[in-house]
Amino acid sequence: MSSLVLKSYQQAALDALATFARAAQRKGAALAFRELAGRGYNADAFGEVPCVCLRIPTGGGKTLLAAHAVATLAREWQANDAPVALWLVPSDTIRSQTLKALQTPGHPYRDALQAHYGAEVRVCVLEDLATLAPGDWGQQVIVVVATIQSFRIDDTGQRNVYSFSENFERHFSGCDAQKLRVLHDLPDAVVTPAEVAADRSGVLQGRAGQPRWSLANWLALHEPLLIVDEAHNTKTDKSFTALKRLNPSAILELTATPIALKTNVLYHVSAQELAAQSMIKLPIALTEHPQGWQQAVFAAVQNQRALEGEALKDEAAGHGYVRPIVLFQAQNDNDEVPPEVLRRHLQDELHIPAEHIKVATGDTRELEGLELAARSCPVRFIITVQALREGWDCPFAYVLCSLQKLCSATAVEQLLGRVLRMPYASPRGREALMRAYAHVCEAKFSSAASELADRLIHNMGFDALDVASMVVQQSLLPIFESNQPLAHVTPALVATDFVANIANAPALERLAAAGVEVTQRDDEPRLVVTGHISAEVEALLVAQVRGPNKQEAVRGKVAQHNALVAAQSAPASRGERFAPVPGLAYRATPQGELFPLEREAVLETVELDLLTPEAVQLPGFQIVEQSNGFEIYLKDAHIKLRAADARQLALDDSASSVTEQDLVRWLDQSLFQKLPDLTQGQRSSYFSAVVSHLVHERGLSLVALARARFKLAQDIEARIGDLKDKAAKASFRQLVLQEGWTIEPDWTRPLVFEANRYPVPAGSRYSGRYEFRKHFYPVLADLKDDGEEFSCAQQLDRHPKVRHWVRNLVTAPCGFSLATSRGRFFPDFVAELVDGRVTVVEYKGAHLLNDPYEIEKRQVGDLWARNSQGRCVFGQVALQRDGLGMAGQLDALLA
Repeated sequence: MSSLVLKSYQQAALDALATFARAAQRKGAALAFRELAGRGYNADAFGEVPCVCLRIPTGGGKTLLAAHAVATLAREWQANDAPVALWLVPSDTIRSQTLKALQTPGHPYRDALQAHYGAEVRVCVLEDLATLAPGDWGQQVIVVVATIQSFRIDDTGQRNVYSFSENFERHFSGCDAQKLRVLHDLPDAVVTPAEVAADRSGVLQGRAGQPRWSLANWLALHEPLLIVDEAHNTKTDKSFTALKRLNPSAILELTATPIALKTNVLYHVSAQELAAQSMIKLPIALTEHPQGWQQAVFAAVQNQRALEGEALKDEAAGHGYVRPIVLFQAQNDNDEVPPEVLRRHLQDELHIPAEHIKVATGDTRELEGLELAARSCPVRFIITVQALREGWDCPFAYVLCSLQKLCSATAVEQLLGRVLRMPYASPRGREALMRAYAHVCEAKFSSAASELADRLIHNMGFDALDVASMVVQQSLLPIFESNQPLAHVTPALVATDFVANIANAPALERLAAAGVEVTQRDDEPRLVVTGHISAEVEALLVAQVRGPNKQEAVRGKVAQHNALVAAQSAPASRGERFAPVPGLAYRATPQGELFPLEREAVLETVELDLLTPEAVQLPGFQIVEQSNGFEIYLKDAHIKLRAADARQLALDDSASSVTEQDLVRWLDQSLFQKLPDLTQGQRSSYFSAVVSHLVHERGLSLVALARARFKLAQDIEARIGDLKDKAAKASFRQLVLQEGWTIEPDWTRPLVFEANRYPVPAGSRYSGRYEFRKHFYPVLADLKDDGEEFSCAQQLDRHPKVRHWVRNLVTAPCGFSLATSRGRFFPDFVAELVDGRVTVVEYKGAHLLNDPYEIEKRQVGDLWARNSQGRCVFGQVALQRDGLGMAGQLDALLA
């Protein structure tokens, strides 16, 4: 099994975690979280101990992310080379699977740990801890995998973790009283007089008031990093008490469905990000079957056959073997279509070979021992009823067919989660294989879509803005590729019903006047809304119910409805195409080969000298030694480090044994992946020069530098980046802006805005009330619902010469960018005009127009447009410029 490269959203989540940890050192967890997340921090449970959550929806690879997060927190928060991490999971089944993966050489999870710490990482269970030598702790990385139930104090069968154990005598006997003092502040951590009186062995005699020799206390002494999987299951007072007893240094929660008021969500991955990285299939092509279950089953079988034909073509084109599988959710045994009835129907009526069908229920386990991904496996149809075995996977699941009503179907989200996952987490060559499929026994698409959206939002970690691009009517999509144009199909209206309060007649009249239908359902009056729900109509709907919880539920339902409406009305959802957008390219000679223009190409022409007296200096880095610790001064803030904060070193940090070469070697091990363009010799020479300068010219001791080595590594990385920027600037001006190279738009490798390839981070999506009608995608990235940039977006959306536009992303490969001397810049908006031209618009506040880097951006954009032979337009727009307002500037630009 090969290592997995982190997806861009996974790296972004880790970067957010690292940024938070560094900021929390300077400002505390609450202020750091508020500045980064834009929300208040809940410190009720753990006080000053950082506790944040990475919200990863179903199919997002949160276990791989967690494996990398151990090193991120150890480095950025603890400044620790040999952390203790306690990895808590919700069940014994998941514990066994996680333990095996983290222990198995070659498994991606194990590789993630070894990439940071080498092969000596110890992964174990609670029962192994007493066998680890006391000297191992603090000298090697220890990851303990356990269930949260092992520490909940009301689970009496698992209370041995808190019990006095002579197996830990050698561990505690070597600890001084100062180190043990921390245990006195933890709940239930010391031997009580009652325990001494009840002890018949005499082991506790004279130990009243002293810390227990227990497994939990030994962990608490090492201030473990807590990794909490499925953290929504731990938001109870008992769980909080259990976690606090472990004296954690920091807590990282991972879940798809956090409890909003109790969870500090630092980073939220969206469905669009998962799809763009080929982790899940989107959209879900949904088909309703009002005629009954036989129609749904027949359609699902036909769906599978069509997909298998596509898969054969895909494999022939080099995209790997896939055998699409249908997951049937049959009814219960006392209903019309239990598993065996469905099996007989498949075999007798639809003539499916028996070996193609397997049943997986609590009583019938025909999948055990089967390797579903094997080419020799014949299975194409799997029948189940409720939840499948925990941890079970079906890599080729493509079609869900539920014969239960979605509003009452149990565990349908578990089956849907299997269907959403993309085989091999890599893109397919055929469009039909990039989607998931669902067949349901519902009367209308609107009700089916609403019920499916409920499951995606409330049980699988997605939200209303995710749903905007997740669910689409199957009849609007072709299955087979064809040269024939797709026949126009009018999409079914999205209709959502709400509670009607007949006592509030005036409000009902106003709703009816706004086009809301008043109807009956199950002998109760209901309000049925189609089309976009305005703020005024939403207020009337909210007023139909009483109580904050019910009103918040109505608001959530409105957001879900509007998201589904947006999904139908967006140009990308209607099958429109966006014109290709060329990047910039260069030829080193007029007739030379065309290469994409990157800053790295410019840097290759520069001889970067890292050994000048200026280069080896680290401005702003200063350490003042004190009697009980070290203080690292930064430019605008400072971090206090106790000596114990960096006690575990990969090198001996005593004054007599630390050498400059030891520190240089450690820096090289820490930074070689972050500085890939430097050779090992260049790195070592530069690190040696920096350390020598700090020791011999700045007068800092080696011990102080060793303890502050993590911050030293950060500053060295930043310093090299500054030196590269300075070296690139002059060369970029000569070769690019003054066209020492031949610079032209690259039409051979353009960016193409594709449907369902708009990976917007969940925390930065537009959620305002204004309805943009020409935005290419159903959701918008990083746009507030007021301000000058918002006004610019409105002007673009209203402009008669704009066919459609995109709020540009700030990450490759789905965002458009142009090279600069500092790297790349991603303009704010990209539009296609009705005459076919491509327009790039960068909004800038007036105070930034004369900033040197903004001037360089404008020069690059003008160069891109000037050399496009009239096919591209670029403009920087401000609130007021040259006597023109924003609308006037756009008119002039798009003329």
